[in-house]
Amino acid sequence: MTTPACTVVVPTYNRSALLRHTLDSLCRQRLDGSDTFEVIVADDGSQDDTAQVVAGYRDRLDVRYFFQEDEGYRVAKARNIGIEHARADVCVFVDSGVILRSGALAAHLAAHRETPAPTAVVGYVLCFNEGNEDGEEITAALDFADPERSFAEFLAQGRWPDIREDYYDRYGEDLTVLTAPWLMWWTCNASAHTGLLREVGGFDEAYRSWGAEDVDLGYRLHTAGARFVLRRDATAIHVPHPKSYEENMRSAAGNYAYFAAKYDTPVAHLVVDHHFHEIEDILRSRGLADGEVTDRFGTEKRPIDLMNDTARTAGQPAGTGSEGDPTMTPPVLGVWTWKDREARRRAPRVLVFSPHPDDEVIACGGTIARFAAEGARVRVVFATDGAMSHSAVLGIHTDPTPAELRETRREEARSAAKAMGLDKDAALFLDYPDTALADHLPAFREDVLKVLREHRDVTHVYLPHEVRELNADHRLTGETVVSCLAELGLTPQLFRYVVWDERTEEEFGFVNRNPAAGRGRSPSGSCPSTSAPTPSASTRRSASTAPRSSCTPRARRGRWCRCRSRNGCSRHGRRNSGSANRPPGPTAARPADPVRNRPPRTARNRPPPPPPARRSDTPP
Repeated sequence: MTTPACTVVVPTYNRSALLRHTLDSLCRQRLDGSDTFEVIVADDGSQDDTAQVVAGYRDRLDVRYFFQEDEGYRVAKARNIGIEHARADVCVFVDSGVILRSGALAAHLAAHRETPAPTAVVGYVLCFNEGNEDGEEITAALDFADPERSFAEFLAQGRWPDIREDYYDRYGEDLTVLTAPWLMWWTCNASAHTGLLREVGGFDEAYRSWGAEDVDLGYRLHTAGARFVLRRDATAIHVPHPKSYEENMRSAAGNYAYFAAKYDTPVAHLVVDHHFHEIEDILRSRGLADGEVTDRFGTEKRPIDLMNDTARTAGQPAGTGSEGDPTMTPPVLGVWTWKDREARRRAPRVLVFSPHPDDEVIACGGTIARFAAEGARVRVVFATDGAMSHSAVLGIHTDPTPAELRETRREEARSAAKAMGLDKDAALFLDYPDTALADHLPAFREDVLKVLREHRDVTHVYLPHEVRELNADHRLTGETVVSCLAELGLTPQLFRYVVWDERTEEEFGFVNRNPAAGRGRSPSGSCPSTSAPTPSASTRRSASTAPRSSCTPRARRGRWCRCRSRNGCSRHGRRNSGSANRPPGPTAARPADPVRNRPPRTARNRPPPPPPARRSDTPP
């Protein structure tokens, strides 16, 4: 299947009639050369015939439909579904009821191809009104059978221009020179690179009412280094529909308060109480942005400001409901907390080397989640495919077969990555055979070197302990990573973990210390007799602690059982005599709590996110 050039994400809720206009306009798109596009319709719980409408376009569009239950206003989550399932490098966001001009998608793609730098495109939207004040007139003038004629007519006559025109007249159309261009990135018609959208965490799903979720994401795209551009040729018409301006503005007031508390930066606080068109001038007047203050400074005041003034007069802080309760509060840890671009550049670059899918969670899952929550770039590298865990350890050879288990564990690893706050693409699978990494060391070493060369800026590396890990796949993974880091002259902080020690061997009844001596269970089901690899002088163990394959009477006599029981060993039928019988030399220690290696918490305490807002009559 050909990879599409862009993915068009359309969220919807009980708007099948408006959705038809959008899908019709997508059928008329003309792309350059061999470019194609796909469409993802993300339904936020519609009860009308939306699913049937989408199905009717499958013969004309490469369209997929995703449905989530109606649990209130969740347009942020709906768009995230589109980002998650996008197959293209660029996501174009279009709302239901937005008609794209036939060259709009081509214009979006052209903007992204102008430079290798990550780009966020602001499209041009005709006929957008905040309170549906011209709705009847616009609807009467629109030629739904031939929208191209309406585009030409409206543009030529200057009718119902984009309401951001004042902003462009005021500051110019080169958004790259502005300090806060993200204020104009509205997802009724906008696009961004899919990889960057995933990297910054997508839309914040704590926004459960109308407004600000797109500005929030635009802010994070900007702090992550995205270049913002205006494309007038990426033109669209916003089809009028009933909506409540007052209700939307009250919702937005609470959301802006949430936005300000979340980022706690000077520009974020300006969003609460100032017209978007004024903010660049305010920043210039305070020396926080380059350029001269324009002659329009102080001329714009929002109706929402008047609402907030009324609320303050009544003794309520702005952004509160009728009972004075905050409508939005700062997010819990786990929501991206970017402060500024410099903080982004200082974010740790983390590599986690995992011998099998699941070792990364067992050893340092909490640390990975903490890093992800605080904006670090985390990549997890899996050395083997994990296909032999059931066959070698549990004696299960079918249902699942090793081949089936390989795919299951791969999907589980991706799901675990997502649960820890990573993108699924953060997982890299080298796919060497489970229990047999020793047979592929030269190729494995080359792959590790390649990964490290691609991540020369890595600051933290988590890896299996190359001495205390007893399982061969674990130990060899650690040894190879340490050796490759030395070869490349890389000096990140190293954090070693231990998953497979003597206690784990005893619990699972499986030993894979020396691959050359055989692997897995013997036919009788007991552990095969294996000996430890010959240690180097720096890691040599004393003879009395040389590993054995099972708890024989000789192994138990005069010392603790290998199960480490102090008070008695029900499995082996004898009572241990206590600390006097502890074997000399070091014992296999349990891994340290990986959370102790976590990055520091941010100083600010964050209360939990607000309860979901009640679904209003105004759909997203």
